[in-house]
Amino acid sequence: MARILTSLVARGLVAHASVSDEYVAVSPGVALGVELAERRERLQRAELAVEDLVETYRLGSMGRAQRDLVEMVEGRDAVRSRYVQLQLSARHSIEVFVTGDAQVVGPENTRESTVLRRGVRLRAVIDQRFLSAPHNGDQLDESLADGVQVRTVKEVPLKLIVCDGEVAMLPLHGRGADVNPSLVLRGGLVNVARSLFDVVWERARPYGATGMDIDAMDASVLRLLLAGLTDAAVAGQLGLSSRTVQRRIQALMVRAGVNTRMQLGWHVRHHGWA
Repeated sequence: MARILTSLVARGLVAHASVSDEYVAVSPGVALGVELAERRERLQRAELAVEDLVETYRLGSMGRAQRDLVEMVEGRDAVRSRYVQLQLSARHSIEVFVTGDAQVVGPENTRESTVLRRGVRLRAVIDQRFLSAPHNGDQLDESLADGVQVRTVKEVPLKLIVCDGEVAMLPLHGRGADVNPSLVLRGGLVNVARSLFDVVWERARPYGATGMDIDAMDASVLRLLLAGLTDAAVAGQLGLSSRTVQRRIQALMVRAGVNTRMQLGWHVRHHGWA
């Protein structure tokens, strides 16, 4: 009997009376509540352990190729490093969508010139916000001189890089979202990204097919106009006044023998002016 009472005391089910040698039962709400709480805690720990085992089994039962189809990249520094790594790993082609808000990769840390020197073909679709930003026109001229093929649209669907048609990187949350976190895609998933690029490339306007019949400033004016920028935006990009831009356009219309800007655009395309 003494052994049983000692066990019940240890479990908190009975208590030793303070004024006698008798034992009294503890309130079930107190006694059993503590035991139930301990059991719930043990059960939760067991459930977490089972979840860990299930995840370990799932990963272990998948082939490495399956696990690598989608890679999550988190942290702005990690996204920047992964983007640059993809650029440097390209063997024959890189295709990119470029927006106006460079978040982690800009001119100062891109490896565009390095891969171009290796003979990698680089195609870029840029949106009008990029062209409107200060000095981006100069950056584009340098890219064109290096051999980058550039086209423009009003707005690209999202930030994107596709390397060799085998690996792609894009923001997890799509257009207009922060690039952190980003997804790196491989396998069949890359075909979706590549198809999206091809569709946008086909409907985009060519930018910067340099002609020899006009001076460099007029060529820049025409390229920006054909990309959809207003006279004021062109002036801001090139460091000119709006009146100077308009005078240059009028002079080009006279030289081309046309009466409207639409006709000038047709002439530019067919005579390689810009």
